Amino acid sequence: MTASRNKLIRILLIVFISFLPLFVLREYSGTFILRPDKTQANATAVTLDGHTQSVSLENVEANPKDQDESDQHDAGHSDPFSFILIELAIIIVVAIIGRWAAIRFDQPAVLGELLIGVILGNVAYWLGSPLSFFIMHLSDAGQIFDRIWLTGGTAFDAAKYIFPASELEPGGMGQRLVQIMTGPGANKFIIMGFSLWLFSNLGVILLLFMVGLESSVKEMLEVGPKASKVAIVGVVCPFILGLMASIWLLPNSESPVHLFLAATFCATSVGITARVFKDLNSIQTNEAKIILGAAVVDDILALVILAIVVGIVTTGGVRFFEVGRILLFSIIFLGVIIKYGERFIRWVLPYVSVLDRNNSKLLFPLALAFLLAWFANLIELATIVGAFAAGLILDDDQFAMDEDTRTTMEETIKPLETIFAPIFFVLMGMQVNLGTFLQRETLWLSVAFIVVAMLGKIVAGIPAGRGTDRTTVGIGMLPRGEVGLIFASIGKGLGVVTDSIFSAVVIMVIVTTLITPLLLKWSLTRNMVR
Repeated sequence: MTASRNKLIRILLIVFISFLPLFVLREYSGTFILRPDKTQANATAVTLDGHTQSVSLENVEANPKDQDESDQHDAGHSDPFSFILIELAIIIVVAIIGRWAAIRFDQPAVLGELLIGVILGNVAYWLGSPLSFFIMHLSDAGQIFDRIWLTGGTAFDAAKYIFPASELEPGGMGQRLVQIMTGPGANKFIIMGFSLWLFSNLGVILLLFMVGLESSVKEMLEVGPKASKVAIVGVVCPFILGLMASIWLLPNSESPVHLFLAATFCATSVGITARVFKDLNSIQTNEAKIILGAAVVDDILALVILAIVVGIVTTGGVRFFEVGRILLFSIIFLGVIIKYGERFIRWVLPYVSVLDRNNSKLLFPLALAFLLAWFANLIELATIVGAFAAGLILDDDQFAMDEDTRTTMEETIKPLETIFAPIFFVLMGMQVNLGTFLQRETLWLSVAFIVVAMLGKIVAGIPAGRGTDRTTVGIGMLPRGEVGLIFASIGKGLGVVTDSIFSAVVIMVIVTTLITPLLLKWSLTRNMVR
């Protein structure tokens, strides 16, 4: 009887915690629920505390008085940082529920975080939450802010440059996004959305830094030849297959469309793969090291291909200077880190320890990870490449002068990674719009893209050679994640990729991202059974 009562209490508690985020989203979003009004040609119905009001897009920014009064009212009785705190608390609780559910069904924890994000984001989206709408279109909002910063224009002017005219009509995605960014409560939505983006990026940087700490330069160099071969095949093969598929499926499109689609298939987002290996305690395997090494080379090659494709589209030719610059800076960056990184740390650490002997094992590694992540971005590599490189050149033996010899670097930094890394995966799930799967005209195109994307990367595992599970290596290279979306967004911004093609690419990215944890779990478990 007691066991049954405890089980019932646990179930009720989980249900309550699961619905809590929706109530909070309602609290912070219910004052501005967007729903298209199909009966009006030039307006959108907006509910303000339950009342309906027609608002024209052109008038959204014309009357800042109401927005100022709303902001002053909000600032008069509350800490402007409080809604970020509740947002952070919700995401952490949601991630815990997702991890618990995944582990309960004997799946990697990261899959639970992704799926709980998909559920939370889409339920709130369908309920009309502006915050969820803003988060789901966070990359578009970022482009609008970039355009405003460069031109000094309004949000509507920036939206006209970014979105097609159809998206700016009443009820269109671009129109609704501008309305959220300039209407009542806009300051909260913007701050909460970009705060979540900030926390998530911090999380994935910490994740790859921790993965780097569990490896070393020597181990990476040992798998270097295999990793390079995997990366080359993992870029060339998807590009060729993507080009052939695009020409076959889109015979009426011009060459730039085919080139951009092919380049999108080349991308790899290693964050999910790294997390699965960590969840399954397999980060020290040969397969994991090959995948991580290949991801670094893949990032460089994908950037080179993107530079070539953009040059052909914009100027009609290859920008050899740009290609050479990317290659040269990448080689110098990685070469200097591999050759001199550990020597530099051993030289500078004694001085750091003098300044703060008690906390040097926490502060110095984090500072180095953030510095190299920034420098990697400076030369147009992914920030996670720099963070991973920082982890490779750090070792506990370098902190011999530290007073706390009982705690390792991993144990010191892991609590931060445990807090922030799940935010990245929950946010990735929240940005998955299940509505894209209902677009019949793009569904078959996306199915073909998924087949090509999976085949091209799985083949990349072949050069891993004997003694390595080639299937696991190929599966580990599958997820496109945010990298694939960035490539497709660039093509859309240049007017090369149409809305239907972009939607098909988004579906491909969603599927390859969500299916990788399942396939990796299956492949790694199969090896353990052997």
